[in-house]
Amino acid sequence: MKYVEIFIESIVVYFYLVTALRFLGKKEMSQLTIFDFIVFLLISELMTISIGNEEVDFFQGALSVFVIVVLDKICSYLTLRYKPIKKLLEGNPSYIVYQGKLNQEKMTALNYSIDDLCHHLREQGIGSLSEVEFAVLETDGNLSVIEKEENEVILPASLINDGEINDEALKIMKKDRKWLLKQLKKEDITHYQDIFYCVLENDKLFYIKK
Repeated sequence: MKYVEIFIESIVVYFYLVTALRFLGKKEMSQLTIFDFIVFLLISELMTISIGNEEVDFFQGALSVFVIVVLDKICSYLTLRYKPIKKLLEGNPSYIVYQGKLNQEKMTALNYSIDDLCHHLREQGIGSLSEVEFAVLETDGNLSVIEKEENEVILPASLINDGEINDEALKIMKKDRKWLLKQLKKEDITHYQDIFYCVLENDKLFYIKK
């Protein structure tokens, strides 16, 4: 009888977890941050413990998973709406190579060796650092690379994102809001809040209005 109970619980857990993970969304499945990875570990551990365990009720495990999924969904919403919370939970991308120059201090701070960098470059078919204009270590641990011959932007990050100025990007470029507002004024734009997306290309700003 116990084997039948475990069999039924396993089937229910399977469909329950599939539903829960689909509720979390495709973004979490395709781009795992450390925060998402911890959530998935907790979910799998809680449901595994509940199967065939007389001390832990199956529905208690299911309830715990439900609470974690809802909490993660709330956190995802907050990171989308509020940048300070996004920075706290997910961190910021780090520029390992900026305009062809290797940032050794940043690599040391991230415990990211030159062997790691070369390995990731080879995976993308790049044989030498001399070919790289930008290399960004993303929050999910992947390395994004823009080669010099393909580069058309001064910085591969938006200066304005959905009506909010990216001060981190301006800081990397050694510029400030005053400079950005001046450039927008040249385009007859007086309110940066009206801009959905803006990036600095080689000769001018490229932007999309809301």
